[in-house]
Amino acid sequence: MSTPRVVVLGGGLSGLAAAYTLARAGWKHVTVVERGSQLGGLAGTFEADGHFYPLAYHHILHRDQGLLYFLDRIGALRDVRWRKVRMLFRLDGRMYDLADPVDFLRFPMSLTDKLRFVRLMTRCFIKSDWTDWHERSAAELVDEWGGPGVRQAIFDPLARLKFDRPCDEVSGAWLGARLNFREGSAPLGYIPGSNWTKVLCDGVSDLIERASVRVRAGTSVVRLVGDGDSIARVELDDGESLAADLVVSAVPTEVYRELLGESRPELEAIQYTAIVSAIFTTRQTIRPDFYWMNLASLDCNACGIFVLNSLNPTIGGSGETCLNIMSHVRSRKDTFFNQGDEQILAAYRADFRRVFGFEITPVWSKLHRLPMYSPVFFRGYRNPTLRDPRLRNVYLAGNYRTFPSIASTGTALSSGVETGTAMLADHGCTTDLPDAIGRFRLASMPKG
Repeated sequence: MSTPRVVVLGGGLSGLAAAYTLARAGWKHVTVVERGSQLGGLAGTFEADGHFYPLAYHHILHRDQGLLYFLDRIGALRDVRWRKVRMLFRLDGRMYDLADPVDFLRFPMSLTDKLRFVRLMTRCFIKSDWTDWHERSAAELVDEWGGPGVRQAIFDPLARLKFDRPCDEVSGAWLGARLNFREGSAPLGYIPGSNWTKVLCDGVSDLIERASVRVRAGTSVVRLVGDGDSIARVELDDGESLAADLVVSAVPTEVYRELLGESRPELEAIQYTAIVSAIFTTRQTIRPDFYWMNLASLDCNACGIFVLNSLNPTIGGSGETCLNIMSHVRSRKDTFFNQGDEQILAAYRADFRRVFGFEITPVWSKLHRLPMYSPVFFRGYRNPTLRDPRLRNVYLAGNYRTFPSIASTGTALSSGVETGTAMLADHGCTTDLPDAIGRFRLASMPKG
């Protein structure tokens, strides 16, 4: 049976998962086009001194079914180990572990507000459907269920750190879903002896290769050639022109809009934060022990500091501590995002000194800028339709379609599966992949 010619724009996890879903169902003519030299998108890695490091922090979440399913599918889940880590909240020069009862009592918030904070967290953990909060803000949610004191002490700075925006611009549904997910209260996963995102990206790349998906890495799409209400060809920067019966756009909406060259109001409302991410290795000891520190005083250029060894003791060279110092900024046009590498690294070294009281002595450091890192889930955010409303043969995939879930490697994979499944269904084909992911459960969580 002849199957459609499908071109997937973007070799991030959403694009790879869409391609895998189609190829697994027997579709023979699937091509993935990726501008970068490696597949995986934001989950990509880089090599230094013979070791692989993430572009920015990543961890495995025990409720992230899409991610866990694919780790199992590539044979890597058995290698995952789980660790309980400390997450700190730095405020006015002091560090607080809000999961520790003593630190929670020390935190500069009234006893009444602390009780209200517990009430907020409890209500969010119980509630699973956040549809009724789509039109309301995170500020309203916290004020109504916790109180203004809780918002001002905790959630106002967190909204600034995550989105570089005030809490009243952020979706209440997104915040509620994130608190329901309880990301920081359970053990996090990693793979000893490796960088797990590389294992994932290599494994999924191997899956699609074995399924006979064609991959054009290091190649950019320069033009989408229309034919009435569809895209007929995808032109590449090396001169190749790919015939397309169907297209999956798994690139950020800004990139897709530029390729279309036309106004799309339903997509223009989607905005992305950018990230500035520096990896430092040092032989110095970092105290106290923690994995993730939110710099909630907003007195640093950085938003957070991650001690990657606290989760994965095997990352990097022997005797080295690996730090990820990073900033979420409003957009890639942000002034800090566009400063020179040395200027940004110097700012991060100053932040380190402010937090820990001594100078960092790096073995090496590496800076990355990720210009379209995460969609901003504003109050009133709605997921775009899965099918392009104007082009009958174009389908959309990506974390901008996973609201109100947290944006993660797993939701990116699941979005690609959803899009591939819809494309198959529209052409009389089926797949059991969504059901397999939905049924998947961890059999065990070995400590490590």
